[in-house]
Amino acid sequence: MANKKSAFWTFIFSFIPGAGEMYMGFFKQGLSLMGLCALLSVVASWLHLEVLMVFLPLIWFYSFFHVHHLRSLPPDEFYAIEDKFLFFPWLNGGYDAAVQERWNTVRRQRLAIVLLLVGAVLLWNVCMDGLSWILPEGFQHMVWWMQNIIGRLVVAATILYAGFHMLRGSKK
Repeated sequence: MANKKSAFWTFIFSFIPGAGEMYMGFFKQGLSLMGLCALLSVVASWLHLEVLMVFLPLIWFYSFFHVHHLRSLPPDEFYAIEDKFLFFPWLNGGYDAAVQERWNTVRRQRLAIVLLLVGAVLLWNVCMDGLSWILPEGFQHMVWWMQNIIGRLVVAATILYAGFHMLRGSKK
């Protein structure tokens, strides 16, 4: 990999998440970022969870500044960077069977939590849409207000739980 790529093309490709990394020679990192953006967009629009779209600018900014950081590295540091998938470390290889099994367990648990949360949100949205046909208009406003309050409460509780979990640290 050569980090002496054209400054103009690096700048142009940095506007597309993952494309700049690919231009710099980090295809796995670029594919990870592009795939994440595409997956997030499809899931958010298909499941009508537009709130997920708030993560797209975060990914874009990460990718944009990551490319320019890579370009600014001295050659010895640039060549020391290994091209790895960002989100699936088991695809990068080098794991023994015990580590692989632990990753499979952790991945399965995290996926189950995400699926349960997405399913609960979808079920809630479908039920609220169905009730809007039945309830009088005054109750519709009350249900809409409660739905917004419950959503904010769930997000606040999740953030608090994550913060306490991070402060407590691992159980080792």
